[in-house]
Amino acid sequence: MVMNSVLKQEACMNKIEELRNKMVSAAGQYGMSHPIVLRYSQELDRAHNKMILLEVTNTTNWQNSLSF
Repeated sequence: MVMNSVLKQEACMNKIEELRNKMVSAAGQYGMSHPIVLRYSQELDRAHNKMILLEVTNTTNWQNSLSF
């Protein structure tokens, strides 16, 4: 289970980096307020939220495994 969550976190981190690069590139080409830049920003927010949720879930699972 730990390995699976690590893979999910790694996939999220890769997606975050990919979206960040796309957003920066689009902002340079079209400007900060272009709809595609805003879309990438929203997707990036969702990816960050998913990453945080995975981290919280993993921390909770780890803490629960220490309970007697």
